[in-house]
Amino acid sequence: MKSDILDVEVIFQTVTDRAVCVRVDEDSEEDIWIPLAVCEIDGRRVRGGVVTVSAPERVMIEQGLA
Repeated sequence: MKSDILDVEVIFQTVTDRAVCVRVDEDSEEDIWIPLAVCEIDGRRVRGGVVTVSAPERVMIEQGLA
């Protein structure tokens, strides 16, 4: 069975109780909010640092990350 989970490297901004805020790259000023209920974050959560977000392909497409 094929997994529909994608791993995408992004720039960490912040996290709340419900969502993580990331950016596509260092030059981007557009915040992308991904609900924590549908993703996992791997990496050191430091503003401006690179983390890997894992989420279903559908979510990544909706957020413009795939």
